[in-house]
Amino acid sequence: MIDIKTGSIIFDKGITINQNSDFDSVYQMKLGEIQEVNDMANGWKWLRIKNVSISGRFFVMSFAFKDLTFKELSFTLSEEKFDLNSNWSNWNEKEEFENLKKYQDWLDTEIGKNHEFEWGKIWAEYDSKGGFSSIRLRYN
Repeated sequence: MIDIKTGSIIFDKGITINQNSDFDSVYQMKLGEIQEVNDMANGWKWLRIKNVSISGRFFVMSFAFKDLTFKELSFTLSEEKFDLNSNWSNWNEKEEFENLKKYQDWLDTEIGKNHEFEWGKIWAEYDSKGGFSSIRLRYN
């Protein structure tokens, strides 16, 4: 899914997004079930895509663009489709830390132990303010 030599994100059917991808081209790909745009009105724009299917797994991906150029990706993954109607009533901190461990293991399997590259870096984190774990990729 992630080319460690270039930082490109490789989807099914030969679709690739890289650090040269712009907002409009990624938006037009219609990669998942739902796409949401959050324009921060300061040059930053986020494109959140839910239930993107890649090699039998499902992803919720948030692409960050600065002046419409791709800068960062935050994503979660699951073996099953995400419930798009979930809410805080089914949130559990213990499960989020389990997700963090799952994401760290996924990174080690997918990327290897080194998570810093010439093109940028990738890591798993728990966001205590947002209450969720995710994998993040940031280009230099």
